[in-house]
Amino acid sequence: MASYALQEAVEFDNSIERGAELTNELDTLTVVTADHSHVFSFGGHSIRGNPVSGLSRNKGADSKPFTTLLYGNGPGHKLVNGTRANVTAQEANKKNYIQQSAVPLDSETHGSEDVAIFAKGPMSHLFHGVQEQSYIAHVMAYAACIEPYTDCEIPDLEPEPDHAGAVYPSFVVLLMGLISALRPIIPA
Repeated sequence: MASYALQEAVEFDNSIERGAELTNELDTLTVVTADHSHVFSFGGHSIRGNPVSGLSRNKGADSKPFTTLLYGNGPGHKLVNGTRANVTAQEANKKNYIQQSAVPLDSETHGSEDVAIFAKGPMSHLFHGVQEQSYIAHVMAYAACIEPYTDCEIPDLEPEPDHAGAVYPSFVVLLMGLISALRPIIPA
């Protein structure tokens, strides 16, 4: 049910925006990432304006249409009379439509590609490229001056509000809340 995954992505974006409204970039490190990807993909060279939940303009080798959104595995693997279903645009655009998948499973699985990391605020320059998950946790602790990196000085932001050398530990709670919001998005 890719429509749910897309809705959750929009809600996640809204939560990041709300977090930015409630904090100050001068003293808040905001980190947005995930601990894994999923086998959810976009394919088929869809033309501009084509509904993201619609059909690709291309057809498979079996001359049947396929949806722009697909899963590598999951409950969408169904054969009808020994062949892939002939999905219609009307079916594909239904909210509860389950996208086709290559491998039959009860639910889709995590993917193995690298995930993006985005950061803004103090110490955000330490987040770049591809990083190991443990590195991310250490940089967040370093920026917040918490264990094991407590030998630091958090600047007094009152006299110089434009100084942003470190993050107050209380803001780590916001960051962890945003990160924990990333969970499997397709119901079993």
